[in-house]
Amino acid sequence: MQFQQNKLNGKGFFALASALLLFTTGIFSQVNTVEFGKNRVQYRKFKWQYYQTDNFNAYFYQDGQNIAKYVAQIAEQELPDIEKFVEYGLQRRANIAIYNNFDELKQSNIGLTLDWQTTGGITKLVNNKMIVYFDGNHEHLRRQIRQGIARTLLDNVLFGDDLGEFAANQALLDLPQWLTDGYVDYAAENWSTDLDDQLKSALLAGTYNNFYQLA
Repeated sequence: MQFQQNKLNGKGFFALASALLLFTTGIFSQVNTVEFGKNRVQYRKFKWQYYQTDNFNAYFYQDGQNIAKYVAQIAEQELPDIEKFVEYGLQRRANIAIYNNFDELKQSNIGLTLDWQTTGGITKLVNNKMIVYFDGNHEHLRRQIRQGIARTLLDNVLFGDDLGEFAANQALLDLPQWLTDGYVDYAAENWSTDLDDQLKSALLAGTYNNFYQLA
């Protein structure tokens, strides 16, 4: 289901952001081949291909075909729910780069400036690509996909989906990372009793001394 931009404008995020800031003051049509850059010393050569669906390009390499099919299917299934939450529709096909495991992600040339050990579990966008990896747990992968879709839609709401517009708006709008990451995480996994228990335990244990540490 494709949402129209003139009906869905991401107003839900801006309402939430304003409140928080004030408080703190399917079917695969083809397989194609593509190569990424070579800026990092790699222990393994990645020969990329991709599956194309209605709304996503799912990039994969050797031994990753089945994972890519799964990712593309789940992305199509989860997209309408995330669009409804963000109140904004995907305007063009999104790209997902899929790594067979975390070690191979670290060996890649994607996200050279990112410290993947300190990403906090939030799916990152690098050069307009969602970066996900498979750790053997399909539920973890599904959550990464939902985070990536939410991140893509949120970035489009805030900065636009045109590269020139994105760069210009990103320079003007400097939202705190805890706000955007928190929104993406909440869009991917709504509040649950498990998360509530984790927060209560952390607060009772004195893990956080103030709101900024919690954020």
